[in-house]
Formats: sequence, structure tokens, C-alpha cells
Amino acid sequence: MQLLTKCLAIGGLALLQLTAVAQRPRVSGPLAELVDQKDSVLLQQKLQQLENSKEEKDLLLLSSYYRYTMNGPKVEALEKMAEKRFPNGEAAFGNALGVIYDEQNGPANEKNYAAFFKRFGNIQALKGHRFFDFAKYYVANSFVNEDTAKVRQWIEKITDTVYRTRAYSYGCRELMGVGKYPAAETLIRRSVTDMERRGQDTAREYFDYVKALANVLLKNKKYQEGYGYAAMALEHGNSADKELREIFLNLQVGTKLYKAALPGMAASVAGGAASTLVREELKNAYLAVYGGESGFTAFADSLKAISKNTLRQEMKAQTGSDMAYDFVLKDLNGKTVSLADYKGKVVILDFWATWCAPCKASFPDMQRSVNKYSKDKDVAFFFVHTFEKNENPVKDAADFIKDKQYTFQVLMDLKDEATKSNKVAAGFNIKGIPTKIIIDRQGLVRFRQVGFSKKDEAFQEEMDYMIETAKSDS
Repeated sequence: MQLLTKCLAIGGLALLQLTAVAQRPRVSGPLAELVDQKDSVLLQQKLQQLENSKEEKDLLLLSSYYRYTMNGPKVEALEKMAEKRFPNGEAAFGNALGVIYDEQNGPANEKNYAAFFKRFGNIQALKGHRFFDFAKYYVANSFVNEDTAKVRQWIEKITDTVYRTRAYSYGCRELMGVGKYPAAETLIRRSVTDMERRGQDTAREYFDYVKALANVLLKNKKYQEGYGYAAMALEHGNSADKELREIFLNLQVGTKLYKAALPGMAASVAGGAASTLVREELKNAYLAVYGGESGFTAFADSLKAISKNTLRQEMKAQTGSDMAYDFVLKDLNGKTVSLADYKGKVVILDFWATWCAPCKASFPDMQRSVNKYSKDKDVAFFFVHTFEKNENPVKDAADFIKDKQYTFQVLMDLKDEATKSNKVAAGFNIKGIPTKIIIDRQGLVRFRQVGFSKKDEAFQEEMDYMIETAKSDS
């Protein structure tokens, strides 16, 4: 979410960089003229003219061209050149915004914003520029782990009322990611009421906010109210939305609408996606429908059997045998850790970052897995911090782990100064996080799991299957 938001905030150039990763985007205008130029001599002449220009827009066009052609070093050099030649220009403005985006410490970011506004706030051409509002949201976001009141206060400083409505929902999502549900509820209610105040309560965006509100009400155990919002979102939004249907099911269970919920509960358990609430209330729902316990044990066992069989079929399809990248990294205490030292053991690598909400959301389940295998000398867990976005990733990672009291051994895959890449992530071809790599005793990658969907018991069953398979297949 954050990366996409930053790209949108910085503008078209960065958005082009984002889309170029997946596919070459269509271009038009001056950039298309450069891209489509077949005469290499004429092209080089034009590129040199742009580089010698006294207009910043020409340097930015040149940067766009090199970004399109995937020439990273040239892009970086041109951006530095543009900022040096035009200290109050577009590139400098965007780079200064990037500093605020990258900073994760709230008080430090308030100082960053003050410096940002002092430098650019009185430039007439930038009056009312959307970057100022984006910067306020980034400051708000940097307080997510520290001070929820500050999150709300900084969002409320946003002057564009439409963007402010969206920023409330962004803030809700970030707070949900760190388990601060009451504060998240306060923010998403503002998004909903803003849309209602404008008479936009039939818009798709409104029902997205209603869905988010239903979810946070579920987390806050306000089942009755949440059920009403979830039902509204299903009726007027996307009824095929799998996540929304799961929220609705859990709210049905929370409000004890057992007869209506039991079919969905059974399907959720069998599919390995059931929440703790659904699993705990399964027996009560069965009693409500059938009037007694007779047959329940067989019913529950059959669902678990289906779940395990489905899981095994899914995991078998994901089994691989590529040789693992032979890494050497340091942990948070400066100790060197090498994969070669763990040959003969099953190694689990969890690639993550402090800015990654899904990564952090998976950690309670990962801690349970670490605890379960803590006495198994044939299994080793490492949490590889990568894709850092600020200047103090080691401190950020250490502070987060200490604050949450996790017992993880964290390895730091820091960005290489020369290549600007995270070497170990590149070695394992990591495209996004969270990604978990399970390596067998022979050093082969048996499983690669991207994202975080299963939770609680289903998560542990999946982890157990991968670990035990890696043990037995090698």
C-alpha cells in the first residue's frame, strides 16, 4: 500500500517506474517521440539536448526516458542533477516528500514536515500543491506505532476534503495492521460519515469503507452493528468478494445467527480458512441446527479431514527443488549467519520489513511456530529484513522486535551501496513480501509461500506440512 501511495504522490515519473516493473506502459507525447525514435544518431542528439537544457522539465523528460528503458543509474544521476540545478523545483520537491514518506519515527517526521514546509511552503508556484497534503498523511502514518491521537490529528490537517476522507481509510488500514482496532474504528467511521454527508452513499468507494468498518467492528467485537454494515456491503457492493463474505460469516457467528451461519462455517473449516471464532462456535451452531450433540464429533472430524487433504493437495502443487541461494548475513547483534552452517537442517526464511503490514500481521502465528519448534535442533527460523526504505533499518527492526517481544532471530539483508539491491532477496528472486522460503536438509528450496492468508490453526497446519515434508524428502 505504502509503495503504491508514494508512487502516486510523487507523480507520473514514479508511477511510470512502478508500472514498468510488470510491463512496458503505453506512452504518449514527448516521451513517445523519444521511445519510438529508430534513428540512433538522432536519438542521441535529442537526449544530449535535453541533458544540456536549462529547463527542469527537459531533465525530467530525459529521466522518464531512462526510467522507461530501465537505466537505473542514469535516472539516479539525472534526478540528482535536476535537484542541484533547480533546488526549489519539481525533483527537489518530490525528493523532499520522499524523505517524509521514508521516515517511520513520528517526532522526527514532524521535524521533517516543518523543514519541508519552510523550504517549499512560500513558493508561489507550489501554493496548494497536493504534495503538502500527502506529506501530512505520511507524518500521520509514521505515528501508527507510537501515538494514535497523532495519527488522527495529522490526517485532520489535510485540506483537500476528498483526499482526507481517503486518508482516514488509509490510516485505518495501517492501524488494523498493528492491532490498534479502537483507533482504526474512529478513523474509518470518519470516511463513512464523510461520504454520507456528501450524498455519496451509493458510490463504490462508500461500500469499500462500509466493508472496512464492518471488519474493524468485528475486531472490536461489536458484532450486531458490524453485521448490519457487512450485510449492506454485500447487498450493494461486491457479493463475490471472498474477504467480505468471510467478515459477514464471522459477524453472523458473533451475533449467534447459527442456523444461517452453519453452512458457511462448515465450508470455512473444510477450506482451512476458519477463524478462531468460527472454530470455537462450530459446536454451538451444530446444536442450534440439530438440537443435540449426536453426530457432531463425526461432523467436525470430517471437516478437518477435508481441510487437511485440501491443504496437502495445495502444498504438493507448490513443491520445488531449486538450489537455495548460499547467503551470509549478520543478525541484529552483529553475529554472522551463513546458510552453509545449517546444512542438514530445515531452514525457514521469512522475508519481511517493518513497513510491511501483512508481514507484521503474520508474526503472531510465526511466533507460535517458532515456539513449537524451539526444541527441534533440526529446524531453524530466520526473519530476513529486506527492502528497507529509510536510513536506520537495523534500529527500526530491533525496536519493533523488542516492542512486540518476539523471540525471532532477525537477519539484515541491507541494500548494497553499489548495486542498490538487497542481495539475498535478489538471490532468492523475492518480488514481494511477506515471502517464506522453506529449505530442506540438502539445501533445496522445497516451498515458496508469498503473502499471508491463512491464520491460526490453518496457518500452523500449513507450516507443519512444509517443515515435515522438507524433513522427510531429503
